[in-house]
Amino acid sequence: MLEKLKEPLAIGPIVIPNRVLLAPLAGVSDIPFRRICQEMGAGLTYVEMLSTNAMHHRNSRTQEMMSRHASEERLGVQITGPTVESVTSGIRLLNDKPFDTVDINMGCPVRKVVGNGCGSGFLRDPARVSATVEAAVTNSKAPLTVKIRLGYSREEKNVNDIAERIARAGAVMLTIHGRCKSENYSTPVDLLSIREGAEAARAASGGRITVIGNGDLFGPKDAARMLEVAGVDGVMVSRGALGSPWIFRQILGTMTGEPTVAEWRDVILRHLDYHAEYYQPYEELAPLLFRKHLMWYFSGYPGARSMRPTLGSLETIDSIRETVLEYADTLPPTLP
Repeated sequence: MLEKLKEPLAIGPIVIPNRVLLAPLAGVSDIPFRRICQEMGAGLTYVEMLSTNAMHHRNSRTQEMMSRHASEERLGVQITGPTVESVTSGIRLLNDKPFDTVDINMGCPVRKVVGNGCGSGFLRDPARVSATVEAAVTNSKAPLTVKIRLGYSREEKNVNDIAERIARAGAVMLTIHGRCKSENYSTPVDLLSIREGAEAARAASGGRITVIGNGDLFGPKDAARMLEVAGVDGVMVSRGALGSPWIFRQILGTMTGEPTVAEWRDVILRHLDYHAEYYQPYEELAPLLFRKHLMWYFSGYPGARSMRPTLGSLETIDSIRETVLEYADTLPPTLP
């Protein structure tokens, strides 16, 4: 089943090397994290979701987020906006930026995003979904894709209608997260509803649209189940990559089991080096931003819980590096 994920995937005119994608993760998907995930095998990564309003105001942080590293062979960007006009003008701004594909987020459940009519706010306005995608497709130089949830709530589940509209409007790829906006991570992903949405999209597009499944992907077994039950063309990893960027190698079969202590240590230190390089102008901020990654990397290892206060107070890149090296030396080399 997983052999399918090793196959190249066409997204409109671009081709990515495999069918295991990294989701755009807010506050996480910066250049250092994308680089380490790409090295681990991610077929496509994205800049984290951008607000079209912030883009129009030339927000400095937003401009910085749109940078691309020379090593990134394929890179997508995800945007969301409150109106057809806002999204369309945002798309035009992206036409001279270095992105291979553009995704419209119609699934983010965060309250302040939804409150502005963005993200999952789209799901309550199907007509706006159609109009937005149609306008975006017309104005985008890059292939246009969309990411959605199953609906705003279980009572308002409308994934089939939304998927059909997106397909008819001309999007070349649709990613479906298997929960509704109202559901949190304790609710299991609904693979059968993803399948229904995928089938609706394919029927509406004459089989031309690619459908990606997202949600609760933490290893090869989850990816195999997503393919088998949801019937998707590929998978998009989100939380499963936090502290475990090797998940892409595991799903693609280039790595068996968990990393050794040496592999674990080396990945963290390489990520840290990329992080220090990218955030070099912000010397004091760089270690603070890496702390969350450190917490994720250490999670599940012996004594990690008692180390949390220490990990959360490291103030320099050098102290982080020393802590990782010293801790790795205390672990049995064969410990996965």
